[in-house]
Amino acid sequence: MIETRTARPPVVRAINGVGRVLSQMRLGRPSFRPDLIRAAAEKMAGANDYGSESYISGLAMLCHALENEAELNQMGRFVLHRQVVAALAGRLTVVAWEKANPEAAKAPIKAPLIVLGLPRTGTTILYETLAAAPDYRAPLTWECRDYALAHEIAGESEEEDPRLSKLGKQMQQVDRLMPGFSAIHKFGPYVPTECIGLTLLDMASEQFCAMAWMPSYRDFLLHNDFSSPYEWHQRGLRYLQSTQPDKSWVLKTPMHTGYLDELLKAYPDADLIQTHRDPMQVISSVANLYRVSRGGWSDVPNSPERAASDAAYYAEFVQRCVEFRANNPQHEARFIDVPFSRFIEDPMAEIRKVYSHFGRELTAKGDQAMSDYLANRPREKYGKHVYSAEQFGFTRETYDPVFADYTARYSAHL
Repeated sequence: MIETRTARPPVVRAINGVGRVLSQMRLGRPSFRPDLIRAAAEKMAGANDYGSESYISGLAMLCHALENEAELNQMGRFVLHRQVVAALAGRLTVVAWEKANPEAAKAPIKAPLIVLGLPRTGTTILYETLAAAPDYRAPLTWECRDYALAHEIAGESEEEDPRLSKLGKQMQQVDRLMPGFSAIHKFGPYVPTECIGLTLLDMASEQFCAMAWMPSYRDFLLHNDFSSPYEWHQRGLRYLQSTQPDKSWVLKTPMHTGYLDELLKAYPDADLIQTHRDPMQVISSVANLYRVSRGGWSDVPNSPERAASDAAYYAEFVQRCVEFRANNPQHEARFIDVPFSRFIEDPMAEIRKVYSHFGRELTAKGDQAMSDYLANRPREKYGKHVYSAEQFGFTRETYDPVFADYTARYSAHL
């Protein structure tokens, strides 16, 4: 088995050590009590209208899991507490803007191009490349980290804003807290972010599950009605869209794979790109990603048992997708399937197929912009991601039956 503990810089070890002492004394612990989270969010946003009460159950479940299951170290408590508060403050910011701009808050979101599929199947690089075309845009990390900045900086030079410079420096420290993370997943303030940053406006998001072990919150996500999270996904997009109304959206998250009915009700004219890869490679890559990403915020190793639970979670998602597509042939024209192996071999060939399949115009400028992006973003630019199924106790005997329906239906793409 792989070593699951994370080597930490001295300053982080000191913070966590002091934090343990303070925790024993009940001092210096950021609280995950929902009422205190709301108070902090309202102070941050300078507003107190949440638009509805739809977020309450998600916030309660999230706070319970962070407090009772995540086993966060002191640094983890600080970081995740800040992110929960900021997400709720983002909702307050969006509602305040909607009240001041009722027409823009009802603007249509036309035919988004949405990437989905199991994680670690090429969704990220495909998404980033599609977003590089000049007629398209994606939500950027900095926009969804602080929704207020999205309008405050609109029309200005992002690179010159000291707040974004500060965020960039903070994010550069991630590899010190989670050694090797940048080799697994590219990150930074100007990188397109996943849609989980938008559904987080309704406190329903996979985002924190990648950072901490929270089985009860994951169970909540699996069994929650996602109509409301997708409503807030739309409201967040409209808020961001008002700064660049002439561009079309490219969106992405593996999480969409488990909620296709709700997704297509929210975006009936969306074009959907589903990526595919051998599930054994997927769950092994995910297990190593979570080993690293959770290791920054907890001193408890991400055990093989937890890796097995993560694998079962994504098996449920892709099974839902298989059944949705099998039972809804009227939506098949909305899909195109992209194999991971073919995309890695010739990404622009696959992207041109996407444009052709959906009847979207691929301009010379768009083709060149995406080609240039790929040329400057080689696969192992930030390091090599090394992992194996054996590290986490995964075997074909156990997992081939779990993914049997998926591999049977999409064998040509694996």
